Amino acid sequence: MNRKIRASLIIILLIAVGVFMFKWLSTFKKNPQIKTPPAVTRYVKASPVKYEDLPGIIQTSGRLRAFDEINISSEVGGRLEDGNKLFKPGQYFRKGDLIAKVINDEFTFQLKAQKSNFLKSIANILPDMKIDYPESYPKWMAFFEDIDIEKPLPDLPKTSSSKERIFLATRNILNEYYSIKSNEIRYTKYFIHAPFDGTLKEVAIQTGSVVNPGVRLAVFTRNDLYELEVPVRAINASLIKTNMKAKIINESGEKGQGYITRIGEVINPATNTINVYVAVRNSNTFPLFDGMYLDVILYGNNVPDVMEMPRNAVYNGSEVYVIEDHKLVKKSINVLKLNDETLYFNGLEPGEMLVTESITGITGNAKFKPLSEK
Repeated sequence: MNRKIRASLIIILLIAVGVFMFKWLSTFKKNPQIKTPPAVTRYVKASPVKYEDLPGIIQTSGRLRAFDEINISSEVGGRLEDGNKLFKPGQYFRKGDLIAKVINDEFTFQLKAQKSNFLKSIANILPDMKIDYPESYPKWMAFFEDIDIEKPLPDLPKTSSSKERIFLATRNILNEYYSIKSNEIRYTKYFIHAPFDGTLKEVAIQTGSVVNPGVRLAVFTRNDLYELEVPVRAINASLIKTNMKAKIINESGEKGQGYITRIGEVINPATNTINVYVAVRNSNTFPLFDGMYLDVILYGNNVPDVMEMPRNAVYNGSEVYVIEDHKLVKKSINVLKLNDETLYFNGLEPGEMLVTESITGITGNAKFKPLSEK
């Protein structure tokens, strides 16, 4: 038992001596010296701030659409027939051309019967008119002779007195006249004319079919004037106005002329843009087709007292670096126009050395100098 105790005491003693010797030896260890790294000079792209008037040119693009496009519907019932040309998709019509007609012989004959009865009514009042209203007889006789059943009624003669108006009213002349004029207007709806130069884009019903009032017949689209709907950054919208010129560029690089017709007033929250509408005319030298994708250059007003710089050198939308005493100092700017890769700004003092490239890995002991000083 005593032997085991002695062995344990010896082990404990050895451990204590080892710990003491470790601490004693560690006092001779010197702390390493922390060396400050030498200052590094970095050369960056930088330019002195200088303001001038810059052009307010805006580049954008959009899809071409017809300036006017309407749905042609039948307002009357009957059998659909061709007009001056075949009622087919792709058919071209000039303004006023007969696109199609709706045949309804029953209504046509009813209208002629109405005119015949009216002619009889005028003939019946002429003898009394000659005796009671001799001063009005010549104009009513001329009106009677001008009536042609195949043509619209001529204008009703003006009455000379209240007695004459009462006389015409009691003979039902006025009621018959305006009833016929109403049906003449309805008769014109059987003939569908082109409201502008254009082409049948779609045809929903073929000729020979019976149509009812309200049925959609075709889509008629204008092809001499087109319109582009293009997005413009909201910050740039103040530079443009209606009727300003625009340059249109197709995929082949050919250029045409246009002008701004409308500027939207609602901002798209997803893109922070507004829609601008540009009209452009079709021509042999610059042919246009519905659905074309075109580039647009809008010539807006000049932006006064600004400087242009790369957008990748701006942080958080409006912060830049300037070099002061070989150090980078962050400052805020006023952004007045955004381009695809650059922007216009002011807000810095003229002459300040503005960093015009993206800077990464900034360290506290680095010195910065413009490349021009290298």
